[in-house]
Amino acid sequence: MSGRDEIVGSRRPYVGGEFLDPDAAGCGRLDVHDPSTGDLLATVGTTGPGQIERAVLAARAAFDTGPWPCMAREERLAALGRMTAYLEERRGRLVGTLIAEAGAPRFLAESAQVGLALDHARELPALAAALPEWEHNELPLAQHAYAPGRLRLSIRRYEPTGVVAAITAYNFPLVTTIVKVYPALAAGCTVVLRPSPLTPLTALVLGEAAAAAGLPPGVLNVVVEAGAEGGVLLSTHPAVDLVSFTGSTGVGRSIAAQAAGTVKNLVLELGGKSAGLYLPDALADGPDKAVAGAVAMFASHSGQACAAQTRMLVPHDRKAEVLDALHAAAKGVAVGDPREPGVLMGPLISAAQRDRVAGIVAAAQSAGGRLVAGGGIPAGLDRGWFFAPTVLDIDDNANPAAREEIFGPVLTVQGYADVDEAVAIANDSPYGLSGGVYTGDLLAGIAVAERLRTGSVQVNTGCATSFTPAGGYRSSGVGRERGVAGIRAFQEVKHISVGSV
Repeated sequence: MSGRDEIVGSRRPYVGGEFLDPDAAGCGRLDVHDPSTGDLLATVGTTGPGQIERAVLAARAAFDTGPWPCMAREERLAALGRMTAYLEERRGRLVGTLIAEAGAPRFLAESAQVGLALDHARELPALAAALPEWEHNELPLAQHAYAPGRLRLSIRRYEPTGVVAAITAYNFPLVTTIVKVYPALAAGCTVVLRPSPLTPLTALVLGEAAAAAGLPPGVLNVVVEAGAEGGVLLSTHPAVDLVSFTGSTGVGRSIAAQAAGTVKNLVLELGGKSAGLYLPDALADGPDKAVAGAVAMFASHSGQACAAQTRMLVPHDRKAEVLDALHAAAKGVAVGDPREPGVLMGPLISAAQRDRVAGIVAAAQSAGGRLVAGGGIPAGLDRGWFFAPTVLDIDDNANPAAREEIFGPVLTVQGYADVDEAVAIANDSPYGLSGGVYTGDLLAGIAVAERLRTGSVQVNTGCATSFTPAGGYRSSGVGRERGVAGIRAFQEVKHISVGSV
């Protein structure tokens, strides 16, 4: 076992420009555990319903009467730049924190956790600055001059939505926080951030960054709770204008129902059950390249990624050799302490999640699925919440492993007769978040991508940056994050018409 990295964080909630004392009224403490050992990692302060109410009202006052939404956009972006500089100075400790609280392997914590989050922190405000705050409406010429000697101007203005409740997930806690908080603040909104109680440490650092950057009180508030009462308050409070949530579809449905009473705007990035569709030519030189990509996809963060392609679709006549190759590849995945160099796969986030994954794998076998690899706790890793890379051979989408988002290192393999059947299998899902098509024929790959009912499709390669929108169809969510759509999600469109008298 390697030495422990230093972790970040004041470990105190940040409300109305003040760090809260855990011993104050309405506050408390939450223990955060290291999923690779089960040991206590840190104790953080929590906010009860009264303090969350205070955070909402502070955000409301900061929006309604404070300077933030009225500032020149350049001033807001300068403040966000100071926040980012604060985070950059703590990059090494942020990596250590993501390894410790999320169980992310070091390579993933450095790149897709902290590196990607800091890229977003720099790039999303720059994208916001490039978008017009005013635009002409596209009126026909005859409607511009609507009477002799009279002109009419029709314009639209993009204005901040108001108070945003940002509720984030445990798997990529810094990334999901940044893609909500930074565009909202850049747009002129104020924010109450409520991170997952499983991974609150990196979110609490944003309170420190806001204080260091000189954000006015109430512009950014960071609250922490062990349960869900505060999340319900944020979703129902009449002073909240928009809820941005990343997490499970079940919780997303509840938030949508709770928000309906006050007709809030919603951005919901929910579950996924994405398919990786391998056209016949992708396997022409053997299955090794395809198998290596599939294993890296579902194993790198123990399958805890909503966009992971956990359904592998291959031609029937190649399925047996693909399964043989997957058996060998899965057994070769380096599973263990996420701090160690060379480890590809760390633990699941909690004992409860490990038990859930094991339960779905057992149900899949009871429904006729054949266990090809994995299926239990890896040898020598009884301490912590590890689960072996698991491959299931299934016949159809009726199997529960094909229907349910497992959020664990489990890959299903299904065969298809032709491309039409492959597309039908991929689309036969309540989800529609992501997917992939693999082929040497790019035109054929794009043609298949057009037919997939999902929010994003990668043809041979992925591209997930600050400039690419992400979101889902059907039960995978509402709205988009990142890209132009992700900026506009935190703005209202006002139409203004002007004419001569």
